[in-house]
Amino acid sequence: MTAAQPSTTDVLSAALDVREAARHAVRGKGGADEVLTALSAVIDHDHASLSRWDPLLRRHVTLAGSYPAGTTRYIETRLHDDPAFALIRHAPGTTSWWHDVPAPVRGASTGFQEVLEPLGVQDGVAQCLFSADGRYVGILNLSTTRARCDQPAVRAVMTLLGECLAAVADPLAGHRSPGPGGSGHACAVLLPDTEEADDAVPVTVSGEPLPGLTERGSPLVALLRRTAARRTLPATVLVPYRQRMLELHLTRRGDRTVAVCRAVTRPAALSPRELEVLAELTQGRTNREIADRLYVSPRTVATHIEHILAKLDVPNRVAAAGRAVAWGLEPAP
Repeated sequence: MTAAQPSTTDVLSAALDVREAARHAVRGKGGADEVLTALSAVIDHDHASLSRWDPLLRRHVTLAGSYPAGTTRYIETRLHDDPAFALIRHAPGTTSWWHDVPAPVRGASTGFQEVLEPLGVQDGVAQCLFSADGRYVGILNLSTTRARCDQPAVRAVMTLLGECLAAVADPLAGHRSPGPGGSGHACAVLLPDTEEADDAVPVTVSGEPLPGLTERGSPLVALLRRTAARRTLPATVLVPYRQRMLELHLTRRGDRTVAVCRAVTRPAALSPRELEVLAELTQGRTNREIADRLYVSPRTVATHIEHILAKLDVPNRVAAAGRAVAWGLEPAP
């Protein structure tokens, strides 16, 4: 006897639960596994996987899933080369159902022939996930061994859930928007875990990269690594770099460090050189040490410090350094 299909009201109620679970996951109050559990009330699936696309590794990374190990490996390492994946990623919609994939594509797909059919899959959905700015961020796979599960209400709901599911996979979800004082143009990059990695150059995932941010061996990249290693994240630092003031906001998203960078207005009307000197004061350096690092004379450093104290309206260099620390000012790399 065929189980009764859920009513439209039940499907919509379950979708709200999925959205709430996704919101908790983005805020770090829940996990992707809870999202899949909530999805089971929308589609009663046998297997499920929510995966993030990692542009550093050029592969999918499973956030949560219940497929057998071999299927999970396929999703992570081979799915992006499958002909069926190319079809669903570039389809007019981002949601594809098992029986909607043309027979010739299923016949040419290793995933269908060697992975899904041996599991006895009769229906399911593959939903490519895209951020609001159009980036591909991951994929949802749901499979069932039972009859068709794509009743109209379920189809509609799965399409509507794409945005909140994408937020769970998106490494940039939840990062703060540019605030006042900046150009409003932010660049976000993923930092490799180690400098020794072959792909040690950060990968831009949003916006136009700032000069020096995605160059191999860049001192700015080295500064980002040091900041991520010694500070509790999330953290925001200001760095004078190439005659610009950069705001660098670092967070952890899963197993990756995300750096959101933008040019901002120089605080307190300080000149680029005055900011460089002020940043050195945060390290407790003497005028001679600062002079050696900035290739100027100690007398020039002293003049810059006089101007800094006047602009900040503070009595001494210790107070000036304290103000800079509160801003998150770091010495130029």
